[in-house]
Amino acid sequence: MKRLYAYILAAAAAVLVAGSIAARPRSLGGVFSFNGAEISFQQMMTDSTFFEINAGIDFCGVLDGQVSHPGVKAAFSYNFMFLRQDFSTGCLAALAGVGFTAGYVRQNGMSPGPMAGLTGKIGVEYRFHVPVILSLDFTPVLGMHLEGHGNDSRLKLYQEGLIKAYYPRLGIRYVF
Repeated sequence: MKRLYAYILAAAAAVLVAGSIAARPRSLGGVFSFNGAEISFQQMMTDSTFFEINAGIDFCGVLDGQVSHPGVKAAFSYNFMFLRQDFSTGCLAALAGVGFTAGYVRQNGMSPGPMAGLTGKIGVEYRFHVPVILSLDFTPVLGMHLEGHGNDSRLKLYQEGLIKAYYPRLGIRYVF
């Protein structure tokens, strides 16, 4: 488990170093919801498209006392802004995107195991004229979860990715 944390941390560091080379605006911050907390990095590609990389912990079963250790997951999505409205304090944009996610997580009532799947994103974000972005989005995951160990392992639908897609995620990022 400690190795997995180290791999995710190394991947996040590599992304930050690679992102610092580009000249387009980028942002770094956190994304918070009832089912997890993530470090988030965004890199603008054009005026209306950007990619986002998130790495964080999955709270499945931790907050209600079922388990003591959270899971970990990472996600990549390519997003586009399809509606923009400028105001005197900033810019409001509606966005959508697709990507993939992977991690080592637990589903309710199941043992922990690896998970991978496709993810979608729909939401809004407000870019202030000061270097701050606030966002609110929903991110369903359609994927598979490997439960159990050895000969007793079973591949199942990652239900938490669909059930908890209705939990909104609040993002707060610093633009640099």
